[in-house]
Amino acid sequence: MSPSLKSWRWVPILTLLVFALIWSQAPQLLNLGHWMNQTENDHSIETVPVRRVTFDASVNAPGEIQSANNTIVECEIERLSVMVQGRSITSGGSTTILKIIPDGTRVKKDDVLCVLDSSEFEELARLQRINVERAKADKLEAEMNLEVAKIAFDEYRLGTAKQTVQSLKGQIALANSDSTRLSGRLDWSRKMLTKGYASRTSVRSEELALQRSDLQLTQAEIALKTFEKYSKPKVEHTMQVRIRSLQTMLRYEESRLKRHQDRLETYTKQIAKCTVRAPNDGMAIYANEADGDSRIEEGSLIRQGQDIFLLPELDNLQVLVKLSESIVQKVQRGMKAKVLVEALNGREFEGHVESIAQFPIPPSSWRMSQDVKNYFCVVKIDSKSDDLRPGLTSEIQFLTGTGEDSLTISPEVVQVEKDRAFCYVRKSDGRYERREIKTRTGDPDTLEIIEGLKEGEQVVRKPGKMDDLKGLIDGVVALNTQSDPEQHDPIVFSDPLPDTTEANATTATVITIPDGHLNGN
Repeated sequence: MSPSLKSWRWVPILTLLVFALIWSQAPQLLNLGHWMNQTENDHSIETVPVRRVTFDASVNAPGEIQSANNTIVECEIERLSVMVQGRSITSGGSTTILKIIPDGTRVKKDDVLCVLDSSEFEELARLQRINVERAKADKLEAEMNLEVAKIAFDEYRLGTAKQTVQSLKGQIALANSDSTRLSGRLDWSRKMLTKGYASRTSVRSEELALQRSDLQLTQAEIALKTFEKYSKPKVEHTMQVRIRSLQTMLRYEESRLKRHQDRLETYTKQIAKCTVRAPNDGMAIYANEADGDSRIEEGSLIRQGQDIFLLPELDNLQVLVKLSESIVQKVQRGMKAKVLVEALNGREFEGHVESIAQFPIPPSSWRMSQDVKNYFCVVKIDSKSDDLRPGLTSEIQFLTGTGEDSLTISPEVVQVEKDRAFCYVRKSDGRYERREIKTRTGDPDTLEIIEGLKEGEQVVRKPGKMDDLKGLIDGVVALNTQSDPEQHDPIVFSDPLPDTTEANATTATVITIPDGHLNGN
């Protein structure tokens, strides 16, 4: 046999050997291609290192900006009535808004805020002026009557009474003179009778004349005594009573006039109060009730005592915060805080905790659940800005502490599922593992690592991309759930995650998941 024929005899055998070798190495060659494809995709996975930094630990809560000095401007009109000629006219306890400034207008002290309808009070004031004029006329009449009574009293006491006394005294003097004269004539007549020159009749006539004279004297004396003891005091007392009565009437008329004038002044003030002015500088905010039927606007009806404006001072602003019972113990009075205002694109303002309520906020209705309790907290804004105004919604960051040399990561590298946090960690061989971690909230852009990561480890920045690269994931590392966990802020989870925690784990449990399972096979 020739050498060429011998060489061709080994060709089928070598071919079979080559095919057998290729067949035995096919899975490895397929895995190599798959690895090369995943290695190419691995270059698009961005990772960030776990670093040690110093950051401020904080807790967040929503709040609303308010003014520490909030003046309430209310409707001061009153329900009033007036009596005119026995007829009562009453104003209603409400009126209409004729003009009002726009909501949120900055005003100065004594600026006009709104104008109310004052027509009813103007009519009451007009009728009351009539009552005032009548009261003035009645008072003047009482003054005149009193003056006349006083003049009559002086006239009687200093004139009529003295004249009567003098007249009676004159009558007494005249009676005494007649009595003396007649007594002498009677004596002469009696002497003449004894001598025979006079008759007994003449003597008797003289005796009767003397008796009449004595009677007149006695009457005059009694009249004088009666006048001085009874008549004069009685008339003077009657006149004095009339004077006192007229004085009382005058005081009544003066009081009545004053009452009518005060009521007129009240009506005039009500007219002035229909022009509502700012009691101080600030921002005029409509006092609309959240569940109220009426609205503050032109043409709307406003009642007595109803709030029209809230006039907060813009130089003294604070934030009213509701703290849940889970974080209220972490906040202390005097603690620094940051106020992030949503309406100003998250602009940050400095502040501090001024007060914390000792008791929870009572429920507004008995239907509300009592399970979750909230506490009011007041945060004083230390920064000054013309852009801040009451009513703005804000996010408050309470700086509860400072972490020294703490391991930190960004919140964007974390996936949360069923009260557990995970991230993807790059291994030294270029592959990845899904690792459970525990964190605590730092500032808004930082999470403090409590357990699960070490300094320098590389974590995937956007873990959502790993859903398409499950072939690069070796497994899941779960933390020990039986260890005493650190207290940290709760994290809200999204997609469910199967429970991969081993019951008998000591520190951490590594669960290796085959590539086929991660690929959905």
